[in-house]
Amino acid sequence: MAKYEEHKFWCINCGRSGIPVRRKVGFQHGKDHRKKMWCPWCKAEINHVETRNLDEEFKFREAFNNGSFTEEAQESLDYVRLSCIGKNS
Repeated sequence: MAKYEEHKFWCINCGRSGIPVRRKVGFQHGKDHRKKMWCPWCKAEINHVETRNLDEEFKFREAFNNGSFTEEAQESLDYVRLSCIGKNS
């Protein structure tokens, strides 16, 4: 029987925790893995950073508070906006 771990995802725009995902222990992504997900706080689909433990969560918070994700978050939101415009035309 496969073992699973719950990984948290943190929105790079608002810094809040998004929807957690259960992953098989043998199926691990690299450090600072990005996943485009719906943020219930921003009400948009945007990149999230995956964390596997408290140390990675602390490092994300520190980077977020230092503004490390500001430009990436804006690019992610701009991409979503452009995608929506293309679908409506």
